[in-house]
Amino acid sequence: MCWHVSDQSKYSNPHSDLHVGISAFLGSFGRISSRCAPDVPRLILHAGTTIRLWGAVQGSASAARPTVLCVDDDGAHYAELLRELSSVDAWLSRMAPNPGPPSGSALRGDDDRTEPYQLSYAAWNSQTHAVDHLNCLRTLLQDARVVHMFAPFSLVRPALENASAAVWLLQPPGRRERITRRLRLAADDIRNGEQARKLIGTEGPRSQDERLKDIRDIADREGIEQSAALSKVGYREIIEAASGGANGPAKDVTMLCWRLCSGVAHGDFWTTINATDRELIELPGMSPGVGAFKITAHVGLLMYVTGIAVAMTGLGWRLYDQRSISPF
Repeated sequence: MCWHVSDQSKYSNPHSDLHVGISAFLGSFGRISSRCAPDVPRLILHAGTTIRLWGAVQGSASAARPTVLCVDDDGAHYAELLRELSSVDAWLSRMAPNPGPPSGSALRGDDDRTEPYQLSYAAWNSQTHAVDHLNCLRTLLQDARVVHMFAPFSLVRPALENASAAVWLLQPPGRRERITRRLRLAADDIRNGEQARKLIGTEGPRSQDERLKDIRDIADREGIEQSAALSKVGYREIIEAASGGANGPAKDVTMLCWRLCSGVAHGDFWTTINATDRELIELPGMSPGVGAFKITAHVGLLMYVTGIAVAMTGLGWRLYDQRSISPF
């Protein structure tokens, strides 16, 4: 990465303080000892407009052991990251064909009222997507034994989004709100599918309006306003609600992790700086005022965002099991 600066004494990197803040903020929620808190930057970068990137993938498929960056150089972040992902094995066993919740359970009652958009199947679908992405991340880290700079965050993001969607569906104590949320997701899915059909010039057996009428009919039957049942929903709303709703550390840390992962997936510059470790390097022929930095994976930060996604996935399964309890 190269920074071009016109006056280093006047301009400082606007993101350097953010890097420190993110590390400190997430470190305060860590579940391992403070000695393994995310590393703070050892460099103060200077602001500029000319940017070039040099990437470095840590480790290789044939390496005897992974090469990871850790504050104490003993691989504690890497070991904790794999420990976080150890829950995946138990969750994979749940991805067999789902028979649905038992008769008499709250979730079966939700399903009966949302036919053919059963709430339990939607939650299960979201959970299996979350688990699959976490399993892919674990395979990359544990089996392939490599830690890429950016790609792992793009696996954590859909895991967090899908797990949050399951929690969002299952979390409300009242059935009417659970059904409303299910109808909103179904309406969005219908609209998105129809947009895809238009791109390839095909038509389904039923029009979008006909399919949305099913949503309206369910809403009318359940005493739900049609406008509420058909209102669009995005992952910002879903994740905020799933992580607690009210302002507080739980929501803030989850939203920060989501924004970090989203920024990396989109190639946003602020995450390129703050979601990686950097090392000042010298390159021959560099222009005056341009500094070059090698960027490598920030294993500590990856550990924290993965932990949030794993925790949300675990909460999704617990809520699913809770709603599936039959009184009989």
